[in-house]
Amino acid sequence: MTVEDALSTDLDLAEPLEVTTGPQPGIQLAGVLHDEQYPALVRFLLLHGASWAEAQDAAQDAFTQMCVPGVSITHPRAWLRTVAWRSWVSQQVKLEETCAELPEPQPSLRWHTPAHAAELGEEERRVISLLLQLPAKQRAAMAWHLDGFTTEESARAMGTTQAAVRQNLARARAALKQGLHLEGRFVNERGKA
Repeated sequence: MTVEDALSTDLDLAEPLEVTTGPQPGIQLAGVLHDEQYPALVRFLLLHGASWAEAQDAAQDAFTQMCVPGVSITHPRAWLRTVAWRSWVSQQVKLEETCAELPEPQPSLRWHTPAHAAELGEEERRVISLLLQLPAKQRAAMAWHLDGFTTEESARAMGTTQAAVRQNLARARAALKQGLHLEGRFVNERGKA
């Protein structure tokens, strides 16, 4: 899988993301979902600020954990994202414990390949850079939202309330608008029409 595959993964939002049919064995779900969900899972982690290698490792770890005997899952897509995100966070904690003198990492656009960098438009680079500068809760809410989850599903996965998710989404959108200098742009365009 390439970076381009992860970033160009489109979600079909016409179909529900989670079909509740009761718990299913994780190993069966892993076989069915791997090709479909792996690129989206990597993209989800990239939007959280993971490097390309960290995102791939954490995504693979989530699928590995899904295959543990006895694991049964009701909401596989949300489960994968939660487990992969926790795996990525634990990678960061282990790194900090072994390298106590390292400075606080600054989220940046550090996961793209030279080919992808050439294909990215200036505005897309700005949007991704701005997303990575958001506070962690806003970045998380936006990542879940961009992956097609509802505020209810996002809140459940993030362990917070729907109101908190909506507030973080609103703040993230406002920061993106401000960073992209879009405030008032659409109001002015409507007034001229």
